[in-house]
Amino acid sequence: MARFLQRESTKIGTAPGSLIFVGHKKTENVLVHAMQYRKDRCELFEDYNLVKLPDLLRDDCITWIDIIGLHDTDIISTIGEQFKLHPLLLEDILNTDQRPKYEEFEDHISIILKMLSADNSEGVVQTEQVSVVAGQNYVLCFQEAEGDVFESIRQRIINQTTKIRERGSDYLAFAILDAIVDNYIVGIEYFGNEIENLESKLLVDIEKEHLQKINSYKKELNALRRTVRPVLEIAFQYEKSESTLLQRKTIPFIKDLQDHTIQATEAIELYKELLNDILTIYHNTMNQRLNDTIRVLTVFSVIFIPLSFLSGVYGTNFQYFPELEYKYSYPIFWAVLISIACLMLFYFYRKKWL
Repeated sequence: MARFLQRESTKIGTAPGSLIFVGHKKTENVLVHAMQYRKDRCELFEDYNLVKLPDLLRDDCITWIDIIGLHDTDIISTIGEQFKLHPLLLEDILNTDQRPKYEEFEDHISIILKMLSADNSEGVVQTEQVSVVAGQNYVLCFQEAEGDVFESIRQRIINQTTKIRERGSDYLAFAILDAIVDNYIVGIEYFGNEIENLESKLLVDIEKEHLQKINSYKKELNALRRTVRPVLEIAFQYEKSESTLLQRKTIPFIKDLQDHTIQATEAIELYKELLNDILTIYHNTMNQRLNDTIRVLTVFSVIFIPLSFLSGVYGTNFQYFPELEYKYSYPIFWAVLISIACLMLFYFYRKKWL
């Protein structure tokens, strides 16, 4: 299966806005969790009734609703009707290979991007699409499966002393983006450590498996680059948004998010260059090994050329050979052969060919 285009053929010929799930089912049931908070109170709702979702919305509170599981298009359609989400937005939410993007609508904004999690056992980074829809007093968060990087945000909301309770839905949307981008840096740092360790190993000894690791890391960094780079566009678009949802006091935080995204992007580029350097070191070292082997074989071939010549001459079957009747011919012959070999070895050693 193509890594960057998953089951797109299922959408061919369908009308724009058709709700077709493109991806892999990652949870059995669609779950709905919610948090409702304001400055002086916070309430949690686990596995909330889908039908009663609109009842959660209150003008004096911010409601954060997590929808976990995208495979049931009927449920996603119902949520879209309840919150008046555009069919094209729902289509993008259901397409788990959607390119990260930012969009503004009349009464809400939407942000679609990838959430990363490093799988240390397999040495790869897993991606999961997260779609964030922010309205006047709510934030919808669509995820493929349970488990995310937002626990720190939840704890900040629960903690009454933090200022997130005093902010609006625009700041909550920023906080979700910020948590995802911070996790990008964690994933990049993981690969950075692996790449630097590989570089250290190459300077000591080179094995064939190192080439497989280099190619694997290059593949993962390309996937990271494809995931992270569009988020910078999202951050710039969010900062320049003309939506009434975006408060001016949130803008400095979004600029800080831009800095973090640029840092992540630059780190990926630096590690890509480092991998290219490591690959060059690998090939140069392997070529050097090959040259050393060929040089040794050439030296021994050159040594045996005169020896083979002498052996060939004295191995002929001529009847009259003047030295054959001499008593010490055989030891003299071996002494000459050994002397020639030693002199040639000494010469090659002085030339540093050995």
